[in-house]
Amino acid sequence: MADIELKKSRKRRHCCPNLPAKRRLIDPAQSSQRRLVLYTPSSELLKCLGLFLCRRCYKLDLSPTHAIGWLRNIDNYLLIMGYQPVSFLSSGSVVFLYMLCRDLISPEADSVEQLQVSLLTCYFITHCYTGNENGYPETPFLVGSRTAFWDRCLSYISIMSFKMMQINSNRQIYSETLAELKAIGR
Repeated sequence: MADIELKKSRKRRHCCPNLPAKRRLIDPAQSSQRRLVLYTPSSELLKCLGLFLCRRCYKLDLSPTHAIGWLRNIDNYLLIMGYQPVSFLSSGSVVFLYMLCRDLISPEADSVEQLQVSLLTCYFITHCYTGNENGYPETPFLVGSRTAFWDRCLSYISIMSFKMMQINSNRQIYSETLAELKAIGR
């Protein structure tokens, strides 16, 4: 009898008595689905961005890897020149870039150069808004005149400033934009 009472007294008590003893189980389907939405490799997102640009600018003879090559070339240049310690093309920056491209790149682009000008302007804004450095050189992003580049930058920022702040401060908007980008690749 004393043995039974001793065993009962050794029973562990809950460390936080105010919390309920039973824990709510997380549905594995929901948790894995959430992970899939939040964690996606940047290489997969870049492919989706390339597909988006090809579909958006359907009049142009463009492969998805062509436009992504422009971005990778700039990224490599900035790495080699020491403007950034690691590749900038992370999942977060690609989602941000997609948001800009979705709203700013016209389906009526008449030439590959016109698409490149818009894409690289969006990429420069993405670098300036989400990058690690205080300033990036404009040279690798320039296609055409410097004055037109800065006019485009100011115009794009004026159009997108609210959405840029929103995606940066609201996790749900980021997740929705990420899911939208991933859906392009399916």
